[in-house]
Amino acid sequence: MSLAAVLAFVAVPAVVEAQDTEWNRYTLEDLGGIFVRIESNDVCAAAGVTPGAYEADIALKLIDSEVGVLTQAEMLEHPAMPELRVTLNCASGSNGMSGTLAYSVSLRVQQSAQMLRDTQITLPEAVTWFTSEVGVTSEGQAADEVGASLMAGIEAFALAWTAINAEEEGVL
Repeated sequence: MSLAAVLAFVAVPAVVEAQDTEWNRYTLEDLGGIFVRIESNDVCAAAGVTPGAYEADIALKLIDSEVGVLTQAEMLEHPAMPELRVTLNCASGSNGMSGTLAYSVSLRVQQSAQMLRDTQITLPEAVTWFTSEVGVTSEGQAADEVGASLMAGIEAFALAWTAINAEEEGVL
């Protein structure tokens, strides 16, 4: 009975509150675009959760939201080196829970930053915005469930991006 209660609780994806404050949105201002890097582990790949399965949908959503999508070369030439790092992690069920898959979807904006107290210190990858979600699904539904969680995160990012950049353009 208690196992069923635990599964019922974790079977619904849990969203970890996005770091989406005015200050965090400010860090997205005037970047002009962002490079998207998607990573996943071997357990995800075995369940059909691969970066290639989501790249086109992510790019289309960002472009539709007027978020510039940079190539890796363009990102490396940009002074902020803006990157949207998407990490997909999966773990297979065991001990009587075979066929289940726990997953996490993490999105974080990383960019070069300089410390105010000592401007000689620069960080090549400071996380300036993030969101994540965890859940449990069946291995057969993993690609769809993880994809839905991923696209919800992309939507949150696109809203943050357009909110700060629309304010700057005087659109809001």
